[in-house]
Amino acid sequence: MFNKKKIAIGVAMGVVGLTGIIGSAYAVHVNPEGTGQVLIFPYFNAQNGYVTNINLVNSTDQTKAVRIRFNEGKTSKDVLDFNIYMSPEDVWTGSIRATDKGGALVGSVSTSDRTCTLPEGASCSDNKCNVTVPFSGTDIYSDVAPEDTLEGYIEVIEMGVVTDTTVQNGVLHTKGKPNNCVAVTDAWYRKKFVTGQGNAKVNDGAITGLSKPTGGLFGSSAVLNIERGVAMSIDPVAIENYTNVAYHTRPDDANNFELPSLASGDVSTSEVMLSGSDPQLVKTTWKTLDKDPCLNDADPATPACGRNPYPLAHALLARSVMNEYFLDPTKGYDGHTDWVVTFPMKKLGIFNRTASEQLTKVDILNANKKPTGKFNCEDEAGNVYTPEEIGNAECIRYGDVRVAFGEDIFDREEGRIKDANFSPVVAKPPRILEKEVNVLTFTSNDEAYDATRTVLAANHSSKDKGEDPNDFVSTGVFTQGWSRMKVWDDYKLSTWWPKTEEGRKDTPYESASIASFTADHGIYKGVPTLGFAAIEGNVSASPNTRFGDALPHKMERDHSLGN
Repeated sequence: MFNKKKIAIGVAMGVVGLTGIIGSAYAVHVNPEGTGQVLIFPYFNAQNGYVTNINLVNSTDQTKAVRIRFNEGKTSKDVLDFNIYMSPEDVWTGSIRATDKGGALVGSVSTSDRTCTLPEGASCSDNKCNVTVPFSGTDIYSDVAPEDTLEGYIEVIEMGVVTDTTVQNGVLHTKGKPNNCVAVTDAWYRKKFVTGQGNAKVNDGAITGLSKPTGGLFGSSAVLNIERGVAMSIDPVAIENYTNVAYHTRPDDANNFELPSLASGDVSTSEVMLSGSDPQLVKTTWKTLDKDPCLNDADPATPACGRNPYPLAHALLARSVMNEYFLDPTKGYDGHTDWVVTFPMKKLGIFNRTASEQLTKVDILNANKKPTGKFNCEDEAGNVYTPEEIGNAECIRYGDVRVAFGEDIFDREEGRIKDANFSPVVAKPPRILEKEVNVLTFTSNDEAYDATRTVLAANHSSKDKGEDPNDFVSTGVFTQGWSRMKVWDDYKLSTWWPKTEEGRKDTPYESASIASFTADHGIYKGVPTLGFAAIEGNVSASPNTRFGDALPHKMERDHSLGN
């Protein structure tokens, strides 16, 4: 689509530079080389003239069945998904833009790509050489408004390798178009394709018509605004070894359209690399959920989505996020910065508590079993946290994802914003990121800074529809530098059961390949996170020409041995 340089949004978990260490073939992990069974595009934007173009590539010599899913940005509701049947070395392309639907602007997917899809896309039958499909979440979910569909993120999941020769020949391209896309719908009609999990042909006793996924998918995206003269290239995160079995479903199946998902793979282990003078490759084994979190979201329109979210969540876990900002108003630069922070596992039960929770204050006793005047905070499951870990002395665990910048906003000369003050100090409430795709707009107090402009024209409304102050990050008088955003200490994946599992005394953590990595290890602290910094400004030599860039977030893991 574009000849722009692609920017990898890989999760930098210490893998870069350690190319001599090869990941396990049996554990879920982020592939820094950019190919995988699963791709997660962290952001799409159809706001105020923005368009997002995406490319999806099958780099293998196999015919693949792929599910593509578009999630709106507020609560990750599935607003559109369909199957793509990709021939060997095939590419599918599409664009996300705003379109009118019943008098309201909603997101949509437009494509002229001829690759076979279910349902049928731009096949050129009935003159359908270019199709636009509006997002449908507002028709299905009570809590999805039209504006929610204009931002979000995309999941691409390989369902498996097509084994039926009729379908293989039908989706194969000859002179720029598939031979016969009807072969796909006919395979479902003839029961060569059947909903379910399995690795062999249907007539050999299995249930999907696909063999197991083999990976090799990669892609790219570009968020652009022609009127503003800005384009930013963003690569997806690639996940390898997500599953060993095929999972084939139809997008029009009311009970299964959320499957496969990021929580439906059959691999129960995750793998992460800890960098340093003694790099360690840690494999962790996880338990599955007893209950499907999507069936407990209080929305009857949401179907099942899987009970195995932990391996992929751990692969994406970040204790803190680091990136740059550029707000320089001098010399005609007119700099602006937005950070995109996406939580792709929240809808799948990972840190999905939305309401605040009052924990119990438990006195700390001395050797004589007398109160010391200090206390900890205990939740219903028996997990104990210090007030510092919770972030306040009232033992209130706020809902959604709590983060803080604190003193971690720097200029380019090591200066930092400091909050030092005389005691007593009134604790500041945490910054709450309530959406699953959050756009944080950085602002400066510099007199020349234009506070009326943002990079991505994002929706900054909160749950009560007012402007959300948590979406704005002040850098004080600084206009360029970098920052670190930390999540609160009590986000510990190894002890977290979603709200569907509350009350359980055990942990989802089962074991680790290195004995010292117990459930209390810092490697399990954090929140699964994706994203980038979108930076925009003028080229000083030509003030009427804008530039845009997307800088991938740098993610930090906690290397501490325990609490």
